[in-house]
This record gives sequence, structure tokens and C-alpha cells, in this order.
Amino acid sequence: MTKYTFNYCVADIYEQELATWGKTIAGMVKELGLDGIEQFVYSLEPLKKSYQELTIGAHLSYWPYWLDFWLGNQERLAKIFPTQEEMYKYFRGATTRDEWVEVIRKNILTAASEKPEYMIWHVSEATIEEIFTFQFYHDSFEVLRYAADVFNRVADSVPSDTIMLFENLWWPGLNLQEPRQVKYFFERLNSKNVGIMLDTGHLLNTNPELRTEQEAADYVCRVVDSLGEDAEKIKGLHLSCSLSGAYQKSFTRKVPENCDFFTIWQHLTNIDQHRPFTTAASRQIIDFVQPQYVLNELGHQDLHELYEKLKIQIASYQC
Repeated sequence: MTKYTFNYCVADIYEQELATWGKTIAGMVKELGLDGIEQFVYSLEPLKKSYQELTIGAHLSYWPYWLDFWLGNQERLAKIFPTQEEMYKYFRGATTRDEWVEVIRKNILTAASEKPEYMIWHVSEATIEEIFTFQFYHDSFEVLRYAADVFNRVADSVPSDTIMLFENLWWPGLNLQEPRQVKYFFERLNSKNVGIMLDTGHLLNTNPELRTEQEAADYVCRVVDSLGEDAEKIKGLHLSCSLSGAYQKSFTRKVPENCDFFTIWQHLTNIDQHRPFTTAASRQIIDFVQPQYVLNELGHQDLHELYEKLKIQIASYQC
């Protein structure tokens, strides 16, 4: 039976909002008729508050650009990071790739303390410059090759009863655009307890021609079908709708002069919209994929907004 969840991260701002609102995460799960949460676990240390009894999945920390650090490409790193100190901070204090492996291992162990049935690992590579220019230095095969090497270094830290699900993005890596790349990646993994977490919004971002939820659902189903037997590796869905073709066609392919955090975040959320499905197109995707897990992963400023968006999307696939 499919388990349905929503995304939550233990953070002071959300915990305070819950207290003011008079709600609990357990109460929200029950009110919405869901089974639990997928918890974002970005910490390397024990969590301030445990949601072990509700946690079905755990989303690990991730680094949008990491490959040049792994390869020791100093020339590229000097362009990406203004100083070595900034680079070490980005990699959570790691100064070598062996130290970074230990950072990842600590994050896995922290996530494991919540006893999730699955964990999520992003497989992608795109620098800040590249998310604006769409001119990528590394191709998908290179990203997949070395992402597999990194995972193999820490695979023994994943509990035997926890499946690692690799999530698709729309950048080079596991973007699901070529079935042979999917096969290549999984053949390089040493662990058998692995699969795919299909993020529908991320997949939709690969096709700027999509205009409606029905077109979106049809596209997701076509891509899944194209994977052949590897489609069976899809164990879960990160369910949201992203129809950002108009924006993707509109912006100039260069880095803005004022490229601060807000500018980057606004650009990313204009592409990756994380909106709720409002029609039975969501049901079509779920029925076609037959996942074990469905995370309602919706963008929000606060939990009040998330709650209302969750009701919209849940109604769309319950119709």
C-alpha cells in the first residue's frame, strides 16, 4: 500500500509557528489523512527534536556543485569559490574529499537515527553560473560516474533496512532523459538496496513546452515508460507541478550583476515551482507509476500556506 507524506524540517521557525498555531505535526498528518512525513535532515549532529514515530523518509543534505572538489580541479574551484575558506565552509568544514566523505557519513547517521524507511540522495551538478547560463562544464555521464563513487564510499553507513532513493533533477546527472544513463548509474552502485525517487516537478522542468497539468502527466508517464525495466526502480514520487516553460524561455542566459542569495533563490523557484496539482492529472501519474511512497512536496513560506496547498493537492488525487 502506498504511503503518503508531506515534507518537514525541524527548525526553530517552524516549531515556534506550530506552538503559536496550536497544532502539531502529528495532528497535521492525521487531519490531512496522511501516513507521516519525509523529514529534511541536513544536520551532522543529533536533531533538536525527534519525529521518529512520524518519519517515513529522510532527505539528506546535498551540495548543488561538488564534482570539481571531488576531482581536485583547482582551476575550476578557484572560479567557483572566491576563497578557500568559502569552499571549506560550503563543504561543511571538509578540506579534502576524504573529509567530505565523513561529513556525508555523519549526515547519513543523523538521518538514520530517525529510523526512516528510505533516504533521499540528489544526483546532480550545476554551479551558480551554470543555473543561469545553462552551459554546463560536466555532462551527465561524468556526474553519474562520480556520484556513484561517492555513494559507494558511504553505502555501508546506510542501515540494511533503509533503501536509498536517488532523486532526479533537471541539471546534468540523474535527469531521466536517457534510459542508458539510468542503467549506467545503477550498474556502478555496490548496494542493491537502492532505487529512484521520481520528482515530478524536476522532471517537468526538463520540458519547457508543457502548458497544462494534463500535458505534464502525459509527459511524466512517457518518460517513465521509456525507462523500460528500470522504471521498476522508481519506488517513490515527490509530487508537485512545475510548468515553468515561459520563464525558462524568457530569462537572459547570463549571470545577473547582482547575484545575491535572493536573486538565485527567486530564479530557482521560478523554474522549480513546487505548486500543487489541482486536477486528476496527479492521480494519473500515481496510478501509472504505482509508487510505494508519495511525498506531497510543495513550496511554502510558512506552515499555514503549506497546509492549504496540501489540501488542494491531496484533493486532486483523491477525486
